[in-house]
Amino acid sequence: MQLGKEEARRISEMTLSEKLGQMFVTGFPAEEMDESFRALVKDKKVGNVILFKDNLKNAEQIVGLSRDIRALIYGETGEYPLITVDEEGGVVSRLPESMGKMPSAMALSALHEPDEIYQAARMSGKQLCALGMNFNLAPVLDVNSNAANPVIGIRSYGRNPQDAWFYASQAMRGYLDAGVMCSGKHFPGHGDVTSDSHLELPVSAKSLDELRQTELVPFEQAIRAHIPAVTIAHVVYSQLDDVPATMSRKIVTDLLRTELGFDGLIISDCMEMNAISTTYGIEEGVIRAVLAGIELIFISHKHDKVRSAMDALEQAVEQGRVPMEMIDAAVARILHYKREYARTEPIMDAEVFRACGSLAENLFEKTIYAEKPFKLGGNPCFISPCQTQVSQVSNASGTLCFAREMQKHFGGSCVELPLKPDAQAAAEAVEAAKGASSVVVGTLNATVYKGQMDILEELEKLGVPMACVTFRNPFELDRLSDSVYKLTAWEYSKRSVERAEEFFTK
Repeated sequence: MQLGKEEARRISEMTLSEKLGQMFVTGFPAEEMDESFRALVKDKKVGNVILFKDNLKNAEQIVGLSRDIRALIYGETGEYPLITVDEEGGVVSRLPESMGKMPSAMALSALHEPDEIYQAARMSGKQLCALGMNFNLAPVLDVNSNAANPVIGIRSYGRNPQDAWFYASQAMRGYLDAGVMCSGKHFPGHGDVTSDSHLELPVSAKSLDELRQTELVPFEQAIRAHIPAVTIAHVVYSQLDDVPATMSRKIVTDLLRTELGFDGLIISDCMEMNAISTTYGIEEGVIRAVLAGIELIFISHKHDKVRSAMDALEQAVEQGRVPMEMIDAAVARILHYKREYARTEPIMDAEVFRACGSLAENLFEKTIYAEKPFKLGGNPCFISPCQTQVSQVSNASGTLCFAREMQKHFGGSCVELPLKPDAQAAAEAVEAAKGASSVVVGTLNATVYKGQMDILEELEKLGVPMACVTFRNPFELDRLSDSVYKLTAWEYSKRSVERAEEFFTK
C-alpha cells in the first residue's frame, strides 16, 4: 500500500505510544463508557473500540454511545475510532432483537437467493453505519467442512468452498456498498477443526495443498475482490508452522501478504481467547502477532491486559525486537482505512431502522419452512436440551427450553435433556417416548454432542411418529431416515421456537 501524504504526516507527528494506541481495540462492559476505559484512552491513547451485547440497548442509546466514544477518542488521539462489532446475524449478533437481526449465514445461503444475502448485508450495514459502527467483523469465509466443528457451523455460508465464497461474496459486497468496513474471517480457515479456539488451541493437520483445495478458496477470491480486512485464526496448522496462525510469519506475511497478495488490513481475533492467553500469554502473543504481520490487535475486555500488552510491545520496539518500520506500516494502513470508513457521523435514521427490522423478519420467516405440518396426536412427547451458549462467541444463553414451550402449547409430556446427555438421560428419554402418539425432539449441535445423536437413533427404533427440529447446526438431519419429519430452525431463540411451533398441529 502506498503511504498517503496525510498518513505520512500524521505518523511523523506521533510518538511511539500514540502509534501503538492506534493498533489496539478494546471494549467496556456497560451501556456507557466506564472510568477504566476512559483512563485507557487518555493514558494509552487507545484508538478503537469493540461493542458487545451488553453495550447495546436501543437505537437512541447506541447512537448516543457512538457519539460519546467518537468525541472521547478523537479528543485524545486526533483520529476517529474504528467502532467494531460482530454482527454476522443469527447466533452471532450483538444488536438488540428489536433492531432487526438477520438470519445466520447458512440459513440465508439455504434459500439459494444471492440477492437476498446481498440485501441483508447491505441493510444491516446501513443500520450499523447509522448507529455509528463502522467496522463489521464479518463475513465468515470459513468452509464448514467438518460437521463436528463446535464453533463455526451455521456461521459459514457453505460446506464446500464454492458455495462458501459465492454467498459470502454477496454479503461482502452488501456491507461495502452500505459504507461499512468488513473483515473476512478466520484465515487460513477455521472450518475443519474439532475444538473451539475460545476455549483451547485447535490444531489442523492439513497440508498447504489441502488448504488450497478447500479452506483457502474463499479467501483467495475475497482478496481478488478487494476485501478491506482479514481476521487471522487462533489455530495451529501443524504442517505450515508450529505456532498459531496469529503468531506465524509464514502464514500471515509469507502466505497471506506475499503469496496471495493481500494489501488490506490484517487483524487478530481476540487475544484473550484461551488459544492464546493460556498457552503463550497475551503479552507475548501480541508481540509475536505483530512480528508475524498482524496490524490491529483485539484485547476485548481486560483493560489491565491492554496496558500490559501495550507496555510489552513498546519495550519490544525500543529494544529492537520489533522494527519501528513494522509499526509505521501498520499504523499507515489503519489510518488509511479510518480515512475511508471512520469519519461518518452516527445519526438517528428511523427509516433505516424500520426497513432493516422488516427485512430481517421477512428473511427469518423464509429460512424456517416446511411444506406441511406434523400431526402430534393426543399424547405427544417433547424432548430437548434447554437454550445453551455452545460457543463463547454465540449469543448469551437463557432459560428457554423448546420441549417445555411445546408442552405448554400442545400438552403431552416433556423431557429436558442436558447438552451432553449420558446413557441414563438417553434411557429416560426413550422410556418417556414409549406409548406416546408422537415424539418431537429438539437438538442443539447433535453432531458435536454425540449423546443427542444416540438418543435420536434410539427413538427412531421405537416406530413412534417422530419429528426433529434442529436449533443451530442441522447436520444430524442427514443421518435420520426419510420417515422422520425434519425442520431446521438455525438458532435457539424465542423467535425460532415460536416459528417452529407453527409447523405442528394436534
